[in-house]
Amino acid sequence: MNNNAPGTFPSTEWTLISRLRSRHEEVADIALDELCGKYHYPLYCFIRRRGLDHHDAQDALHDFLAKLFRNESLQQTHREAGRLRGFLSTALSRFLINWHRAHAKERLNVSIEAQQELERNEERFQKEKLTEEDTPERVFERKWAQELLRRVLAEIEVEYEAKGKLPLFEALRPVVLAGGSLVGEDTKALADSLGMSPATLRVTMSRFLGEYRDRLRREVLQTLADPEDIDEELASLANAFQKRNPARDGA
Repeated sequence: MNNNAPGTFPSTEWTLISRLRSRHEEVADIALDELCGKYHYPLYCFIRRRGLDHHDAQDALHDFLAKLFRNESLQQTHREAGRLRGFLSTALSRFLINWHRAHAKERLNVSIEAQQELERNEERFQKEKLTEEDTPERVFERKWAQELLRRVLAEIEVEYEAKGKLPLFEALRPVVLAGGSLVGEDTKALADSLGMSPATLRVTMSRFLGEYRDRLRREVLQTLADPEDIDEELASLANAFQKRNPARDGA
């Protein structure tokens, strides 16, 4: 795996991992910031569901993020596993076996924004409606899928706002969260609220879903070493969504 020169920011998540191991401190710090922004919450939920309280979970997560990508096994994992989702959950599970509160807390060099996001983990976790069937692994899978969805919709929201179409986004977002179908919706009322006919609404909804699916596909591809795994990974994410409605599940 080649290290990247400062100032270069490749788009794939596996390249993100190589940047985390970069000898250039600036590159590694920015990459760690991205990792914290994208994947910290599913990891935090996994740790909490393993029985650690908030403070221990925060310390364990800090240590994990600070130490993980200095591990020489990463390159071998990249070649053999090829899925960031599976790699992180497996690595975290192994890490927790040997971690305990007495371990010195690693210094985590992330931005103030990323640190604030990390601190909001417990507030989000307390809103989760978990059952006895929600094992750490199941919670991680579902939260991973929901974080992907949240990021994709956030990107689309920014674009719609820039185009002056934020009300349209806000009207269609709940439909996507509920599964993407207008069946069962009061189509006429929704169309009237947007100043369009039901037929136009259906076309608009179809285009919106197309944008969403394309973006989700690109986002998932960033977490795969082999693009041919995309359909299987999307199927796994869909299965995670089916276990709990993302529109009502603390996402």
